[in-house]
Amino acid sequence: MISLQELVQLEKQDAIWCAMEVDISEQPATIMPLPPEIQALIQQFSSLFEEPSGVPPNRSNSHTIPLIAGAQPFRLRPYRYNPTQKNEIEAQVSKLLQSGMIQESHSPFASPVLFVKKKDGSFRMCIDYRELNKLTIKNRYPLPRIDDLFDQL
Repeated sequence: MISLQELVQLEKQDAIWCAMEVDISEQPATIMPLPPEIQALIQQFSSLFEEPSGVPPNRSNSHTIPLIAGAQPFRLRPYRYNPTQKNEIEAQVSKLLQSGMIQESHSPFASPVLFVKKKDGSFRMCIDYRELNKLTIKNRYPLPRIDDLFDQL
């Protein structure tokens, strides 16, 4: 007999086993209900907790990435993906395009995508901006001390 936690550890280690008996008496952890004050705040400001439905509106000051003088655009080749990851990229990109969260890029720069596996087994899409970061002028300024920030507050 093994517990659920031991089974998960074996799965993470890619252990091979031929027979298994599961003890279903283990109860999942219960989620504590939120206090009524917090529930009231969440309901009052429910519009802030909704999923975004598109890109933010244009602002008076547009965001730019300052590049080192003479920096040339680059286009890195995509990484090699197995068919599962390729299908996942296509699914995530099409979903983000349809929801309006992203739009087609007209940038002369191109960075590859990679996947990081989440604890639940799904994938998080990450973009490898290391080459772009090498060409970016770094913002260097001292961070304020937390004591000073609390005093200002």
